[in-house]
Amino acid sequence: MLKLADARQASPSDLARAVLLLIPRDILARTVDPGEPTPGDRERIALQSGASRGRVLKRKPRLQMRLPAGHDHADLRRALALALSMAKGEAELAVVTEADRKAEAAVERARDEMSDENATLRGLIGDLAMPVLPDGIQTRSEALFALGFPPTAVPDIGTIRRRWRRMAMIYHPDSAFGDHDRMSQLNQALAKLTQ
Repeated sequence: MLKLADARQASPSDLARAVLLLIPRDILARTVDPGEPTPGDRERIALQSGASRGRVLKRKPRLQMRLPAGHDHADLRRALALALSMAKGEAELAVVTEADRKAEAAVERARDEMSDENATLRGLIGDLAMPVLPDGIQTRSEALFALGFPPTAVPDIGTIRRRWRRMAMIYHPDSAFGDHDRMSQLNQALAKLTQ
């Protein structure tokens, strides 16, 4: 803790106070209390005055600070443990309001609804789509059929390309409803009709 305080150019008390001010009490209460220092964990203090001046004493590490009302020593230890966890990157502080939580929940619900709707649309498109011809596009009438024209239609090249683009937006493998086989058949139909 002393190394962290030194690196931050603050005192351990300042770090503990910052955590106590920023972290809600319920989160602080859920943090594991690291407990009292072990019997072997002692700091060396050289006395500065009096008859024993210069004498080195070993004592339990201490931190002197005024605790905010309602906090106890365990809260102080938890705060210091959180400060160390944040410094190591094991924990982070994020300010999330209740409005943020509600908005995120609404986005999740919308995403779930869209997923269900996409599954329904995928099924409908599969039902309504032209079947994949097992031998590919062999004739002009099959090419017209694959692009959704009647077999006797005589569309111009611009109309054929526009229809191909519209259907390619649906069947391209990178689209939400992509189908590699149908896209290949569309490409064959376009090639057959624009030769």
